Order: sequence, then C-alpha cells, then structure tokens
Amino acid sequence: MKRLTILLLAVSSLTLGCNLTDKSDFNDVSVDMIDPEHPPVFEFETLAHDFGNVAKGEKLTFAFNFKNVGESPLLIHSATPSCNCTVLKNWPRKPIAPGESGTITAQFEGKYDGSNTKTISVAANTIPNITKLTLNASVVGAK
Repeated sequence: MKRLTILLLAVSSLTLGCNLTDKSDFNDVSVDMIDPEHPPVFEFETLAHDFGNVAKGEKLTFAFNFKNVGESPLLIHSATPSCNCTVLKNWPRKPIAPGESGTITAQFEGKYDGSNTKTISVAANTIPNITKLTLNASVVGAK
C-alpha cells in the first residue's frame, strides 16, 4: 500500500510539473484589435510535426512558419506550450501585416519514454482566436 501511495504521488508530481508554463510573456490584445469583417488569418505550412524516434534527453527544434493571409495586421497575444518539455524559442511580438510571414520556433526535449504529443496554443486576434500546433515524438532509450 505504501508503494502504491508513493507511486501515485510521483506520477501526480510529474503530471502537474509538466503543465507548468511561464505566462509572463504576453502581448495585449483588446477587442478593438479584432476586425470581424476583415480579420487576420493564420496560414501555417503545417500545424503538426513528427520528430519520429528520438533519444531520451535529446533536444530538437522545429519552426512553424506561417503567413498572414487576412486583411488586417495579425498580433499574437501568447504562445503557450502544454508542458515544460516544450520551450518556445521565438515568436513574433510585433504585428504581422497582411501578406507578411512569421515563425514560431519550439524546442522539444525527450524527457519521457514512449509516445509524446505536445501542443502549443497560439492566441491571436484571429477568428478563431486559438490555433493549436502539435509536436509528436517517440522517445526511445538514452542519448
């Protein structure tokens, strides 16, 4: 019984720790920045990337490239990873004019064995205002 309790506490700690993110890096987006008749529109080259098999502890980076194909400036309010296994290295802090491009760069670290799916929630003045990006990897063995 004692082992079960310790195991449950360990799993709970890992689960909660994986959901902690730094929420201090935001842009202010107000209602007047969303033009419902001519909104900015994200057009990503891809919404998901699969790293395939990776070694435990390996750090891999992927750049999600996008273009504003809408009719007004696009402003990213926040880009938040689903856990601390994923670190956002870069995302545009200034408005992206119609026709211009940008990149959201994320680093994935293979901390946990097995299949890993991590998401990045990108909040912007688009409709809908949340876009989900996904990183997948299968962590196998030590580096």
